Amino acid sequence: MTRPTLTDDEVQLAMNLVLREAQEAGRRPTITAVERRLDVKHATFYRNFPHLITWFQEQADAQRDTTKQEQRTEHKKTSEDIIADLRRENIQLRRTVGIYAEALRQLTLDYEKVCSQIQHQAQITDLASRRKQSR
Repeated sequence: MTRPTLTDDEVQLAMNLVLREAQEAGRRPTITAVERRLDVKHATFYRNFPHLITWFQEQADAQRDTTKQEQRTEHKKTSEDIIADLRRENIQLRRTVGIYAEALRQLTLDYEKVCSQIQHQAQITDLASRRKQSR
């Protein structure tokens, strides 16, 4: 059983749907998505509809360029905004460094305490502390 041949209008409709869905989802439209929608093999699609494929690729490129231009205009910040963001980030980083410094100090104290307990239990005499006592 052979499949009915697709018309240019059916392919055009599928391409328009893929373009619209890709734009709404923020994805890049692809020929593969059109092929899946129409349930057509890749080679067959390229053989029968090269003119529509060219049109689709032009539309996809135009859509991608429009999206990039919109993103560029949205992301433009003034220098004051950038400086304010950097200052906030700097304050946050200073807080983080302070927290880590305190954690390191506490770990150092805990380490010294554990080492002295182990030495006391093992009856190890620390020569440096013994020298201080004899003076």
